[in-house]
Amino acid sequence: MAAKFTLKGKWVSLGVAASALMAAQSAMAVDVQVEVFQKSKNPWGMAFLKDGTFFFTEKCDGLSVRLPSGSVNKLLGVGGSSGYASVRDDLFCDGQAGVLGVEVDPKFSENRFIYVRSTSQGANRKYGGYANILMRMKVNNDFSGVTDVVDIIDDMGYKPKATKHPFGGPGAHNGGIVRFGPDGFLYVTIGDNHNGPGPQDPNALIGKLLRVDRDGKAAPGNKSPGSDKRIFAHGFRNPQGITFRPGSGDVYLSENGPWHNDEVTKVVNGGNGGWDPRDNVNGRGECLFAEPDGCRSAEGACRIHAHDRPEGLPRCAEAGIQQ
Repeated sequence: MAAKFTLKGKWVSLGVAASALMAAQSAMAVDVQVEVFQKSKNPWGMAFLKDGTFFFTEKCDGLSVRLPSGSVNKLLGVGGSSGYASVRDDLFCDGQAGVLGVEVDPKFSENRFIYVRSTSQGANRKYGGYANILMRMKVNNDFSGVTDVVDIIDDMGYKPKATKHPFGGPGAHNGGIVRFGPDGFLYVTIGDNHNGPGPQDPNALIGKLLRVDRDGKAAPGNKSPGSDKRIFAHGFRNPQGITFRPGSGDVYLSENGPWHNDEVTKVVNGGNGGWDPRDNVNGRGECLFAEPDGCRSAEGACRIHAHDRPEGLPRCAEAGIQQ
């Protein structure tokens, strides 16, 4: 078996790299040349039109569109950004948070709608002046800008303050993917925000998969575990990928695990993804401040268990964590 890779740019598509690896593992010789397609900084989301036009986000900058000619128009920027056709001062970037997923409406040729997941700040935001939001906007006919920008979901969870979690800064675990399903509804993910009770709270938009219409209203048929009927499934850590099985329409999520144990999960309507980092549940005892049980967060949730602690990470006492 032989594999040859020629890299001609700094920005490499994860899909190309993954495909090359799978091909190599299948004992076939491959000769892969990777060309620069689009230079970008902290790229996060992409969504394509059939003619090759594609929208992409840069987490700490904003939303842009690349035309088939190769030219790029900057459409909507975060607060303080420059060069964009328009800027929203409430949009911001911090840690893992920022401008994340983007999706094109299946009826784009008729309504010109695209949808963008981002983080937003303001006095009216639910989580300490912050929230994760889903925006709907209309793209100009010449792809030079966007208009009619509306927040169709404005109350998804956000982590406003740092904690002593590993990588525990503000803005952690936002999920962030948005995709239209074959049923014509939007599927939107939100992570656990380092919030222990959130994923299993039947009403909190934390650690959830939402299914909504073009206005952000609950899609009919959602088997929500609580009163918020936008919730399609719950119990997730940080789901950042979603796809649908051709033919059946089955929903699959990819979810980032703690240090390891990333998952691909088949999701059912009303289902529970199983992420529940609270102590004294599911047969797990109280999370203590010493090995072998791990560390406890201020919210009473297990911040990290012994079996999840990577080599070299100090024990709680060594890290100066106090009860």
